[in-house]
Amino acid sequence: MIIWINGPFGAGKTTLAERLRDRRPKSLIFDPEEIGFVVKETVPIPASGDYQDLPLWRGLTIAAVSEIRRNYSQDIIIPMTLVHPDYLTEILDGLRQI
Repeated sequence: MIIWINGPFGAGKTTLAERLRDRRPKSLIFDPEEIGFVVKETVPIPASGDYQDLPLWRGLTIAAVSEIRRNYSQDIIIPMTLVHPDYLTEILDGLRQI
């Protein structure tokens, strides 16, 4: 199972993810923001300054979740704010294919 926790910045997504992980013994937390940090150090960032605007970040996020799912038999909890509706749709559609 993949659980994506979306919501405003500072709303407690990470705290909720940690509590879910504590209650689900076969689960792990994956934070796509870490991929964002790598992307920001690797390729030019758009004028917005937001790595989520890069198709590279969205594709890598989907690929990383796919590989985690393929290699570990654990639920994946993802606490990550996605504000742009098209990006949310793109990522969730990609995850549904896993």
